[in-house]
Amino acid sequence: MKIFEYIDLRESGISSRKAAELCAISRTTGEKYYRKFIENRASLIANPTWENSQVLIEECLTPPSYNTSTRCPRKYTPEVDALLDQILENEEEKTRLLGNSHKQQLTCMQIWELIKNAGFDVGLSTITKKIKEKKNRHKECFISQEYEPGDRFEYDFGEVKLMINGQKKTFYLAVMTSPWSGYRAAYLYENQKSQVFFESMIRFFHEVGGCFKEGVFDNMRNVVSKFIGKTEKEINPELIRFAHYYGFRINVTNAFSGNEKGSVERSVEVVRNRSFALKYQFDSLEEARIWLKNCLSDLNKDTKWKEEQLFLIPLLPDYEAAKIVDRTVNKYSLISVDGNQYSVPDYLVGKEVRVKIYTETVKVYYEHSQVAEHRRINDDKQKTCFDIRHYLSTLRKKPGALRNSAALKAEPELKTIYDNYFSEKPREFIAILTRNKNMPLDQLKELLKIEACQAPSPQPAYEPLADQLQGYQALFA
Repeated sequence: MKIFEYIDLRESGISSRKAAELCAISRTTGEKYYRKFIENRASLIANPTWENSQVLIEECLTPPSYNTSTRCPRKYTPEVDALLDQILENEEEKTRLLGNSHKQQLTCMQIWELIKNAGFDVGLSTITKKIKEKKNRHKECFISQEYEPGDRFEYDFGEVKLMINGQKKTFYLAVMTSPWSGYRAAYLYENQKSQVFFESMIRFFHEVGGCFKEGVFDNMRNVVSKFIGKTEKEINPELIRFAHYYGFRINVTNAFSGNEKGSVERSVEVVRNRSFALKYQFDSLEEARIWLKNCLSDLNKDTKWKEEQLFLIPLLPDYEAAKIVDRTVNKYSLISVDGNQYSVPDYLVGKEVRVKIYTETVKVYYEHSQVAEHRRINDDKQKTCFDIRHYLSTLRKKPGALRNSAALKAEPELKTIYDNYFSEKPREFIAILTRNKNMPLDQLKELLKIEACQAPSPQPAYEPLADQLQGYQALFA
């Protein structure tokens, strides 16, 4: 704008010296552009063609430019460049070790200070420009992928925080998706243990009606047992057995390369947002799971999973995804699992049993037969899960122990029925439980109430004292 102002002043008759002073520019520079303007205008007047007019317009619109192509940096020497490369390489190693989400990257200012402290006199703007150039030089090119139906599924975990019965708790979404059909499945769990990992895939295969040819995973602990060097990985043997059983290939992405399973990365965000962004308070975990299932039904309405079903590998009987351990039954007929205790039938005291630990249940086997099943305690430690029917043999011999037994007190409703109707008849209470021990506990409680109401009122063992006195009086009379 100063150049245009200078030209206007010169056109109005002001001298070059005065115009340069008013515009605060060099008189030589101003005159150079003024002479060029005069020449272009004279050329246009002499030959008023469209091309000549465009030249004049372009000269008026284009700001002054300088040829910097031949310039070389005076202070940014090869030694500074080598030092900057070393610093940026150290930053990449830090990111590899700490992860992409770490907040400890060096700023341009800090890098410039490191270079200055090394004895190099170079400007901050120069270093900032070079850092930008070097980072842009290594930008990655992504190859668009297209898959056939039934080709692959992608797996990932996502964290979600919910208010359950007024308490804030952290849960984990096991999310699986098919890139071809866009179908999404997600299950809510309290941890990311191996049982959860395998059980969630089994549930997914049942939900879609078959298995895929390839499963894509990141470098989670359930997938990679250990790293050997920077690129070699040792796959979890249990996952290898699982994949061989169902017939799919294992594909593990490179470290910090979520784009290699972009479908499920995006699915975690979508499922978490659609399901729990607006509603995050629930009375129980089961209610949250039902809510999640309903939200996924809406999400999957327009997917092509019905068409993809035709290309899936047929399902086999369920893979045994439980953690299997052996335990010895203690004198209270209890076994210990993950810091909690579970009751088993009393005839197994002192014997060794096999325990299959699932995400939600604990099953106990003795000599290849299931002898007990409990809902697994996941949210606490040092708790005991009783089933009073496991102690019936002992209670028949020791009925007096029933009143204060921990197994009875573990079922408050059952304890109330006992106190109200059977406190004087413990043997009858035990007999009813024994006859109907295979009945579900809720039905058994109702049966006990019915039996108590139908039982005849007990007759007094002796006549009332008033009747006895009356009899004595009649005798003496």
